[in-house]
Amino acid sequence: SSGINAEYGDGGLSYDVFPWIIGRVRKGEKSSQPVSMGACQEFMPIVLRFLHSDRDEYLHVALVMVQSLVERFQDQLGEMSRNHINSAQSANLESLYMILVKTVERVRALTNAHHQEVAKEANNALALLEKL
Repeated sequence: SSGINAEYGDGGLSYDVFPWIIGRVRKGEKSSQPVSMGACQEFMPIVLRFLHSDRDEYLHVALVMVQSLVERFQDQLGEMSRNHINSAQSANLESLYMILVKTVERVRALTNAHHQEVAKEANNALALLEKL
């Protein structure tokens, strides 16, 4: 196990690794260490926790992560929403899709955040999520 599901107290340790993870997700297969869809799904509980944080930096990194995931897996997620997916791909994809769908209401609420950068990233993330 990668240990990514471990509890980190205030989230400090996992917060520190998110820029690295986001970089790998954004590079996709061009990365020397690509992050699989299954791995992305495993750290979604941390992303969800960050989305409900009262710390702007946690909100910001979670919103950028949501954007990066949707951009990276947009084609597969789009097929999922149109029910054109084969069963071999479906377990990780369906799970990631359902988790992302669960984020929509929270992301929508964050578009009104007092912190301008958080509101901007929430708007960007919401635009991508609504295309699914």
